[in-house]
Order: sequence, then structure tokens, then C-alpha cells
Amino acid sequence: MTSLKNDMRTDISHLFLNIRFELKKHLNRKRIVLVVALAIALPILFYAIPPLLGGDYADTANAFASTNLGFITLLIVISGALFAGDAVSGEFEKKTGLTLFSTPQRRTSINVGKFAAALLATWFVISVYYLVTMLEIAQIFGFGAISVEFGMSFMLALIYAASVVAVIFFFSTIMKGTITSTLIGFFLLMLILPIIAGVLQFADVEPWFLVTYSSDVMTNVLGTSTGGFGSSGPAQRIGGGFSPDFYVGVGVMLAYAISLFLIGIGLANRRKME
Repeated sequence: MTSLKNDMRTDISHLFLNIRFELKKHLNRKRIVLVVALAIALPILFYAIPPLLGGDYADTANAFASTNLGFITLLIVISGALFAGDAVSGEFEKKTGLTLFSTPQRRTSINVGKFAAALLATWFVISVYYLVTMLEIAQIFGFGAISVEFGMSFMLALIYAASVVAVIFFFSTIMKGTITSTLIGFFLLMLILPIIAGVLQFADVEPWFLVTYSSDVMTNVLGTSTGGFGSSGPAQRIGGGFSPDFYVGVGVMLAYAISLFLIGIGLANRRKME
């Protein structure tokens, strides 16, 4: 029993060590700085452009937030690709795994640490985006206008980010090159799945099982349906007029996140250095 407890403490210690190492690596490569700058710039554009062009803001705080969050899907996928695209494949491509895997750590601690670091970095970027948007809402409409739906949208964005990171992490465990794993994950989420969703909706079939389709709940919960960049897109309005059900959408996102995380960890643990 004592030995089991000691092993658990050691694994947890190694897990946090790997998370800190991966986060520090993202910082040193300026990845976090780059995406955080984007997370600040995008909502500022939606705040600054209307008065500069003589236009007006949306009538309600939720409508303003929905407009600001039109690019949240793109930001999540970009973050996931940067932080998770080379999480595992990079160790094999650069042969750094020969040093890392020989340390007295379990493969599981190493790979879970890589996934957790990518997810935490992505969550941080999302938090910055929502924080800037919230401050803009407070300045325009007052703090009292910040709604429960806005908080729900934030939580949904965190769930969708987990599914995105899991998808890209999965490709990182099966691909040999970092560029290949990153690009496949990125284009699958930004182009391929949205196109499939559009075609299915045009054929009057609801693509409820596609995670990109479910991502629309992030803005739908605000009472509007914008079809954000990288979601099911314009085809949703051209086809059968489908909109993802809240509970089904959450379930699909969680299913993608949990299943692909577990499969990815299993594959990464069994992968051999060549």
C-alpha cells in the first residue's frame, strides 16, 4: 500500500514537472505571446472599428458579445494546432525522445503532461479573449449587462478547446512529422469537417456528430446564431436550417475530448523510436 502511494506521488510530481516544462517551452518559442496578442487584437478590432466608421454597436450586450466571438473558433483551432501539433510527433521527428523517454518517468506522465500543457495554454488564450470582450461590454453597456449566457459561452469554449486539443494531439501521436500532424489537425477542423457539415445540411441531414457543428453552441447560447468562422458556416443557412442542440452539442464535444485523449495517450505510450 505504501509503495502504491509513493508511486502515485512520484507520477503526480512527474506530471506537474512535465506540464511546467512544456509551458516553459511554449513561452520560450513565443507561441503563447503570439496567440495572446491575437486574442487581444481581435476583440479590440470589433470595439474600435464601429465608431471609427461612424457605425453603432449592437443593441444588446449579448449581441455585441456574439459579434466579438465570431472568430473564437478560429482562435481555438490556431491555439490547439500551435500547442498540441508537435506534442508527441516532435519528440520522434527531432529524436529528442531518445533522451526524454529514458528518464525515470512513465510514458503516461510525459504524454499526459504534454496534453495538459497544450490544453492549459489554449484555455489561457481563450480566457484572455473573453476577458477583453467582457471589459468592452462593461465599458459600453455597464457591468450589469454581463449575462449568465456570456459565462456559459465561456465554459462551452473551454469544452470545445478540450475537444480541439484532443483531435490535434491524436494526430500528433500517429504522424511522423510535426508539420504534417499540425496541418492535418488544423485543416480537418477548419475546412474538411465544416465542408462535410455543409454538404450534409444541404442534403437535409443534421451533422450532429461532427464536433465543428457542435461548436456553434458557443454563440447560440447568447441568443444569436452567427455561424462563426470555422464552424458549420454559411451552409447551415443554405441547407435545412439546422442548429445544434445544447445538450447534444456539449455531449459530442466531451465525447471527442475524452475518447481521442485516451486513444492518443494509448498510442503515444506504445509508439517506438525508430
